[in-house]
Amino acid sequence: MQQIPMDLSFRSAQDRDSFFISASNQLAADWIDRWPDWPGQMRALNIVGESGSGKSHLAAVWQEQSGSVSLSKADADMVHRLMEKNATAPCFILENLTAENTDEESLFHFLNAIKSVQGSLLILSSMPIALMNWNLADLISRLKAINIAQIELPDDILLFALLEKYFAERQLVAPHNMLHYIVSRMDRSFSAVHQIGAALDREALASKKSLSINLARDVLHKQLEIDL
Repeated sequence: MQQIPMDLSFRSAQDRDSFFISASNQLAADWIDRWPDWPGQMRALNIVGESGSGKSHLAAVWQEQSGSVSLSKADADMVHRLMEKNATAPCFILENLTAENTDEESLFHFLNAIKSVQGSLLILSSMPIALMNWNLADLISRLKAINIAQIELPDDILLFALLEKYFAERQLVAPHNMLHYIVSRMDRSFSAVHQIGAALDREALASKKSLSINLARDVLHKQLEIDL
């Protein structure tokens, strides 16, 4: 892991964009690095964070490490099919898990199947899975035993880096004074990075102006008026 400006670390995965690490996501990144030494009744981790927080990016990093299979729903039969084809314990990713979109019996059998073959499971969700509205008592017990890593709201350092990356990917020059101006006034959320970035991109294109504090001020004022 290398150091980059502003004491922010840099992580790269094959064929993936860079992943920035700050205090808000350090715990989740450390858990990914810790695999396969995930403790507990079964080798499983629940990464929790809002949309755009980097859950899927961390899952991609782990997929490169583990060769995991990404599933849209729990599938116990898949666990056994993979074991028949490969002696290596299988690894799985379940994205955007909610109680509303999940069959509880299927999830329970899926967890048991992974545990029985000493496989690994990474679950991504917007809230801790153990706190979701489940009804099956045995499933609740299983979910409470799964390790959890919460991605907190981004700090100023991470917001700055994410904004800079957003504009760089679109080949837009973002002055540092403009980025500091935005960070000091924006909502502390990952979704705000994309909202403000997209709004500034559109405004710069429409007005045929370069990114600047004045342009950022206009965009933030317009967003404030919309919120009001």
